[in-house]
Amino acid sequence: MALSVLLVFVSLSRCTPEGPPVINRIWGDSLAQANDTSDYACDAWDWGLKPIKYAWSCDRGRFGWDSTNWVRWYAPESSGPAIIRAWVTDLDSNVTRDSIEVEVQPVTSLVISYSGAVKANDFRAWRDSLRMAYEVRGTFVTDTGVSFLVLDDSNYLRWLGRLTYQALVSLSRVEWLDTFDTVVSSTGWYNLVVDNRDEKRDRTFTLVIHKTSP
Repeated sequence: MALSVLLVFVSLSRCTPEGPPVINRIWGDSLAQANDTSDYACDAWDWGLKPIKYAWSCDRGRFGWDSTNWVRWYAPESSGPAIIRAWVTDLDSNVTRDSIEVEVQPVTSLVISYSGAVKANDFRAWRDSLRMAYEVRGTFVTDTGVSFLVLDDSNYLRWLGRLTYQALVSLSRVEWLDTFDTVVSSTGWYNLVVDNRDEKRDRTFTLVIHKTSP
């Protein structure tokens, strides 16, 4: 009888499945917006029901933390595909890998939307930060004779002093409506200027500008 029990035990032991950890899937969004955050979780298990360890990596973006089977991922600033990978390791150092591809989409945000007036021999100006490679586009509606400029800080000071300057955007003496679309060449602070310094009458205008991540 004892021999029969031993044979059954050995037989069952040989039938116990063994192998590396199994990853069922990685849970999370396959679409994300630039500069946004998303959470991802790895659903995995071990054949012997023993503890397993998790590790994460990504080819773009960064993690807020990655010490467990889930992670918070910060998307990069630019659009395009990104890969998030998970490694699962058991107590015998067996490793299983899996990944999920995330499509990062560009983000458009409003810089300014303003309707108002600019007095004769005067100007209106706003200041905002713009990042390199961002697309900036806008619409400027005004009475005849007003100009619109986008200037970095150094060129803004030159413009104030009526010196030679270089503008990221220059719409000179607009006649009713004009539009622009440009790409920012360097990160920094920029000044949005409605120029009526050379006019003898007050002018009304509407200015709408959006920026889109690369």
